[in-house]
Amino acid sequence: MRYRLVCLDAGFTLLSPRLTLVDSLRGVLVEHGLSPTDEELQRAWQAADAWFWDEYHRPGNDTWTRDDAIEETWRRYHDLMLRELGMEGRRELVERVVRAQFSADTWELYPDVLPALEALRSGDPGGTAPMIGVVSDWGSNLTDVLEGVGLTPYVDFVLASGAAGFAKPDPAFFRLAAARAGVEPAEAVMVGDSYQADVVGARSAGMDGILLSRTDGGAGSPAPEAPGVPVIASLAELPALVADASPLVG
Repeated sequence: MRYRLVCLDAGFTLLSPRLTLVDSLRGVLVEHGLSPTDEELQRAWQAADAWFWDEYHRPGNDTWTRDDAIEETWRRYHDLMLRELGMEGRRELVERVVRAQFSADTWELYPDVLPALEALRSGDPGGTAPMIGVVSDWGSNLTDVLEGVGLTPYVDFVLASGAAGFAKPDPAFFRLAAARAGVEPAEAVMVGDSYQADVVGARSAGMDGILLSRTDGGAGSPAPEAPGVPVIASLAELPALVADASPLVG
């Protein structure tokens, strides 16, 4: 195994929402006697999603370093969807959707997660298995979420930006992950679904980066053409890739 530490993003890398944000919103609206069409919901989601990714990658954005700012961002996101739908009295609806989103039972593991982590844990034949860390732009409740989905026994540490005070793509966040594991950044690799946050951020700290571009419903930001960046469609590809002794970048 060429790495001593494998870092994994949480949302849309390890964790998938049990319901899409559109379906979750639909459920709340139906409870309030509101029935927007699929087309209306899709249009509202697209507007909110475009705002979210613009905000997430905004230079100097420190939202993800504080729990209160993270929650407020999600309030603005859901409020934007409701505004696009022409809903009045949105505050109560927004709070209900946000509470549901931060609940541990809102999330589940992708089917490829546990097999991939078990394979990583086994290491190379006769070799040493790497440490595994979850390194994510998420609130302090990430540990509870991971425990709720049964992932805790498979990871060595959890580093949530809201608790750490650093967020992607700040190289300090990735260096903190390496320090938590007691390794050098060059001995670590970051795996996630955002090219800018996960790959570019990791490389700025001296780590390697692998982009996960799921074909089964992932929702990461679109990846630009990036020669030399390893791209996988499933975590099932990860153990063999990180075990390869050859460099990951050209």
